[in-house]
Amino acid sequence: MTNSIEEVANQAFDYVIVGGGTAGLTLAARLTEDPTNKVLVLEAGPENLNDPAILTPAPPGLTMNNPKYAWPFKTVPQPGLGGREMPMQRGRMLGGSSGLNFLLWNKPPAGDIDDWEKLGNPGWNWERFQKYAKKMEGFHPSGPEAQELHRQKTIISSHGLDGPVKTMFPKWVCDVQNPIEDSIRAAGIPLAKDPFGGDPVGTYMGTGSVDHRTAARSYSVPAYYVPNKGRSNLTVLCGAIVHRILFASFVGGGEIEASGVEFEHGDVKHVVDARKEVILCAGALKTPQILELSGIGDKKVLEPLGIETKLYLPGVGANMQEHLFCVAIFELGPNVEFGTFDDLHNKDFAAKELKEYAHHQGIHTTFLTGLTFVPPQFITRTQSEAVELIASQKAKVEAAIAAGTLPPGLKEQWMLQIERYEQAKSGSCEVITFPGFFGGVGEPGKKYVTIAGNLNSMFSRGSVHITSHNLMDDPAMDPRYFEEHFDLKLFAELMRFVRRIPDHEPLKGLIAKEVFPGPSVSTDEQIQEFIKKHSNTTWHTISTAAMLPRDQNGVVDGNLRVYGTKNVRVADLSVVPLHVAAHTQREAAADIVMGKA
Repeated sequence: MTNSIEEVANQAFDYVIVGGGTAGLTLAARLTEDPTNKVLVLEAGPENLNDPAILTPAPPGLTMNNPKYAWPFKTVPQPGLGGREMPMQRGRMLGGSSGLNFLLWNKPPAGDIDDWEKLGNPGWNWERFQKYAKKMEGFHPSGPEAQELHRQKTIISSHGLDGPVKTMFPKWVCDVQNPIEDSIRAAGIPLAKDPFGGDPVGTYMGTGSVDHRTAARSYSVPAYYVPNKGRSNLTVLCGAIVHRILFASFVGGGEIEASGVEFEHGDVKHVVDARKEVILCAGALKTPQILELSGIGDKKVLEPLGIETKLYLPGVGANMQEHLFCVAIFELGPNVEFGTFDDLHNKDFAAKELKEYAHHQGIHTTFLTGLTFVPPQFITRTQSEAVELIASQKAKVEAAIAAGTLPPGLKEQWMLQIERYEQAKSGSCEVITFPGFFGGVGEPGKKYVTIAGNLNSMFSRGSVHITSHNLMDDPAMDPRYFEEHFDLKLFAELMRFVRRIPDHEPLKGLIAKEVFPGPSVSTDEQIQEFIKKHSNTTWHTISTAAMLPRDQNGVVDGNLRVYGTKNVRVADLSVVPLHVAAHTQREAAADIVMGKA
């Protein structure tokens, strides 16, 4: 059990951490290794400890739309999606989105991380990223038979073996996986050389955050909270909704100093004091909201709402970046006998599989496995199409730079993205496979395979800003999808490639037909309209409190400290200045806070 309000209200702690998700619990566990640090974690959601809906790896996404587990956020209407409001769910429980996600554990290209350093953040490079990724990971390799049968070989030195977040290759692998990989290779995609060591370009089988000992999700609660909950210097309060950071005074150099936070618990407001620091780990959608409600942000946003601007930082809530995915679904032929997630709609099969899972076997032990990361040059119909598409976007970017119309910091980001595209070394185009009818139910008795295309390096930028001074009013989330038309054109090329994969053997011999979007969607215009109607977020929002130089709309410096404050930091994905080709969960903030990084 976590702590009670009586143990928290009107008390003082050295560090007050806002948000009990991956970032917050990791940070709390590391900080409390020093017994002299008294740490409080405030989490808005419930504990949800030992919940089978969280712990069972498959099927994925079952808790996503349940308010017991998630904030039911959605965007403002998106012109680029034909006016659609995109669901933007986030974990609202102890463990945050690490208890909600699809369990993928992979790493980006080394160059994607090195770009963070190039944007003015010394030390934020692949070498340090890999150091902390390996510290976090407890990888368990497959046995020799599975390595051969399911192609689960890996370079062991690229993994961490002793970390608290347990990872593994899936025990259960659908028999469609190898044919899909072979067909992707037949389409011209190579095997990835070292996907967990900074070179994931190509196709490979991914790992997931699953504990091999229990076949259960390994997330930040069992990894960081449960082993340390007995520490006398760690306090965790659930059901605590933080309203704002409180500031005591200005200190030397015109900085402001946080004295604590105001939060709500059981409809009653409380205050807790911070002797050393307040650290925001509320995620890329909530952290900017808390900053703005605290008077930190763009005065054009704050003052019309009657909020005093204590610290002018126009980058708060700006520079929002996202990933998107869209799927194609194929019906398998009538002679296919292997199991897929579609079989779970059969009561007898579902009952059998539950019994199997009780023994850590069967379909419920699996997760998304087939991963492909490639640059556009690998997926367009001809390589010259990719070259022309990139050149056209480069010309547009250079014209905007020459005209001086870009906001501070965007020129540097966009030129690095152009460089990634031109060098063809990043995984801006991703393909994921799913053994079943994703996002719905197919015809009874039939089996399906879903192939998703993910876009990982979009030029469009959005924002997250408050619309009232009431914390219970969701901020306006506006990713501005496809504001840069390059993103939509490249996405259409990616979906064309996804739909061509079953044209190649051996997958071709297993497919009966494409059922979604189907043959009526064929022209560039039709594919683009299909994407606008059916694409979805991958829940990877970043950069709404970006780690950039202050004159480039940065919000935090390389030590994660909010500019203009003495003792407020942000330690979640809000700080990432430029998106990467990965589904990431990492740690580093504790050593930075303690001056060890």
